[in-house]
Amino acid sequence: MEPLDELDPLATVFPEEDVPPQGISPLGGSLETRAPRHESQLPAPKVPFPLDPILAPVFRDFEQSGVRWCLLGLPEKGPEVADEEVVALVDRSALTTARRVLKANGFAPIPTWGRGPLARFVGYNPQSDRWVILDIATRLTYGPYAELETGAEGGCLERRRWEGGVYVLAADDAFWTLLLHVLLDDPTLLGARPPAFAKTLERLAVEARTEGPLGRVVASFLPERWSTDVLVDCVWDGDWDALERLAPVLAADWARRQEGAARRRNLANRTLRRFSARRLLPAPRGLSVALLAPEPAAKAALAEELGRTFYLPVTFMRMSAAPRSRGGKLTRAGLIVTLVTFWLRYLTGRQRRAKGRLVIFDRYTYDYRLPPARPARALGKLRRVLLGRACPAPDVVVVLDDPTPPKVRKLRPDVPYESVRQRYLDLAQRLPDAIVVEAPASHESSDGASMDTEHLRREITAQLWRAYAAAPPTSWLLRLGGLLQR
Repeated sequence: MEPLDELDPLATVFPEEDVPPQGISPLGGSLETRAPRHESQLPAPKVPFPLDPILAPVFRDFEQSGVRWCLLGLPEKGPEVADEEVVALVDRSALTTARRVLKANGFAPIPTWGRGPLARFVGYNPQSDRWVILDIATRLTYGPYAELETGAEGGCLERRRWEGGVYVLAADDAFWTLLLHVLLDDPTLLGARPPAFAKTLERLAVEARTEGPLGRVVASFLPERWSTDVLVDCVWDGDWDALERLAPVLAADWARRQEGAARRRNLANRTLRRFSARRLLPAPRGLSVALLAPEPAAKAALAEELGRTFYLPVTFMRMSAAPRSRGGKLTRAGLIVTLVTFWLRYLTGRQRRAKGRLVIFDRYTYDYRLPPARPARALGKLRRVLLGRACPAPDVVVVLDDPTPPKVRKLRPDVPYESVRQRYLDLAQRLPDAIVVEAPASHESSDGASMDTEHLRREITAQLWRAYAAAPPTSWLLRLGGLLQR
């Protein structure tokens, strides 16, 4: 069944409500008991492990854009609050189209230095409050530094099958790709008894073909006295000690027969990882946000929540200058001091943004564009004009609109709350691309923050991440990294 002919099965993979899985994809793991070795083909599971719903439009757009793809693995069932990681194989010639589809669906690219032909994209689901990680592979490579090439990705995409609403690997390809991952990618996977994915490998061994396309690739690199039949028998019999002894020999023979190509890939990816660990390569691009609201308590509570849950590290930057003391009384800082303070903190925020952080500006210069609460003189109006345009615009402006006044107002309690709120709404209309987020009705807290912070955090996180995904890379090295993955 082709996906463009019938899309209803997607409802089983991306359910609207949480339901227990009725089956599982070949790479998803299983708790089933082992079937007899020479049993006929196992019935195909009807429903893979449910994926996060925000992946459904991505896969639909892949089909409509002509991108050939299939899942290399489905996530194991874990805590509901845990991030979800999915790996997909995509035709190398369609990577540019896949990037465009992911960007349109709110998935932001995250640099993966030294991971070979693997591109990482991250999306956010506000309904489940989870980050969804989609790794896109364009080639099937193995080894700690992705140095061992198979050249089998084209055949795997040709033999993919449509199952339960998504494309998955053919059962034979699923067995060999998972076995090579366990043997070559991470030596610790074979250290436990039973090792990771043992149940899945035993179940897939029933349909493994020793003379299949991937089986022949593996056979060409096996040492003496080993064959693909022996490999399948070891998996079926649970002889993990023998497979653990085979793993380093297989990796060494594979690298030796690929000669200089494997050594070059190993050296390049190892170097990139070391440079990235020493922060010598660009981090994920950051984002700057000006947070505006009638009440400081709401902004502080929201900024704290974003710092706890946002995918990028968060820096909170208060722009306003500290008041000065004159005659025992606190007065506002002078114009020059305020301008210098604005620019020092703005440049500090730009520096943090360049290091891949979400920078939240509080008391941004836009606050000076609000009409004054009391009539001002000509010099006072000129001061507000200068300060209101002192710094360049941030990437995003968020205006929090709470129609419910707090019980305790610490800032200008003599001015009616509704008047202050309306000024911020008028300001949002004058600012280009400002995002106005209305707070739902909620119970007021003791500190005066009446907004439902959890609801606001999810909604604003989704808005910020879409803006982050839509922005182009800020570093030429990031652009170069994207070109090298094609």
